[in-house]
Amino acid sequence: MGDILIGDSKRYQVFLSSTYLDLREERQAVITALLQLDAFPSGMELFPAADDDAWTLIKRVIDDCDYYLLVIGGKYGSLDPAEDISYTEKEFDYALKVGKPIMAFLHGDEPSIPVGKAELDPLARDKLSNFRSKVRNAKHVRFWTSPESLAAQVTTTYVRFAKLYEATGWVRADQQTSAESLAEIAGLRKRISELEASLHEAATSAPAGSEELAQGEEEYGFLANVTAEYQPANGLAIGARGWERIEVSWNDLLQAVGPNLLDECEQERLRSALGKGLENDYLFAPVAPLWEALLKDIKKRAKVEEVDLSRVTNWEIGVEEDDFGTILLQFLALGLIAKSERKRSVADKGTYWKLTPFGMNRLVHLRAVKRAQQPSEIVRQRT
Repeated sequence: MGDILIGDSKRYQVFLSSTYLDLREERQAVITALLQLDAFPSGMELFPAADDDAWTLIKRVIDDCDYYLLVIGGKYGSLDPAEDISYTEKEFDYALKVGKPIMAFLHGDEPSIPVGKAELDPLARDKLSNFRSKVRNAKHVRFWTSPESLAAQVTTTYVRFAKLYEATGWVRADQQTSAESLAEIAGLRKRISELEASLHEAATSAPAGSEELAQGEEEYGFLANVTAEYQPANGLAIGARGWERIEVSWNDLLQAVGPNLLDECEQERLRSALGKGLENDYLFAPVAPLWEALLKDIKKRAKVEEVDLSRVTNWEIGVEEDDFGTILLQFLALGLIAKSERKRSVADKGTYWKLTPFGMNRLVHLRAVKRAQQPSEIVRQRT
């Protein structure tokens, strides 16, 4: 999406209100959309350190903003112990009280929200339901089902709001020459730089706390199996299977499945792709215990001393469901993959996965072909 200018030289500040951890991708989509609209987003992750208590700071930022933008997903959010309501609902009530123009976006398909992003506590679910009803009764709302659809809704709604609701806004420094105005513009430019840096960090950095998890060249051990068919010189084809515990680094596991996630991939197909991606190292390597286990089973079943390798066909490495589930959860915790929320037909019951921006950067770093070192560079290193 290209930059969209809203009529005149004013730029408007928008307070982004939502829960945080479950809507990180959605918040990034909204921030990106607002930046492309020449607006200045403000939200909890952008607040500076200050001596004020949190609520005093939040009210001051809402007061300074031209518009208030609310996103509701599947979580109610952390509670203000003094009032027993979430900070998100408290922010909405305050914005309503002071008369801020409010843009509200509610998740339009609650049953599809992943369990990890939905409220499990009945009391919290009731509070969330009541909050949704309050918003719908107070304001005209729009609905979203994915970060992409949310960004599109924000774009169209913001353009309409900027035309319908006159706001103070900000102007360029060369159009207002007071020292105070120049300082304000400088501060806003700094905020935009911080926002852009935040978006870049989200695409290139692992989630907080992931440094405590196994990753990179650290290995994960699991029991793998290989199945194949063997066609003796005389007789019917024989099915065989070998089992062996293998140790695979997390980098190698990502490289094995990563190409299938460049768009998105159904979970069972991804499981098969993992086995395919392990073949070179665990079936065809000079030392391949998993392959040896298969040959041992063939010898036993076919009652032969030596296996004619040309008669071994249809081999496939399998990974047990529990181990594959652990691998998926680890990738999820490391911020490498995310569940796809793309709408599909009712008949499609599959679970689909995709790379996150961070996962994409990590995969490119691992699999991209490195440039061969030039002779002149080798000479420089030696000298």
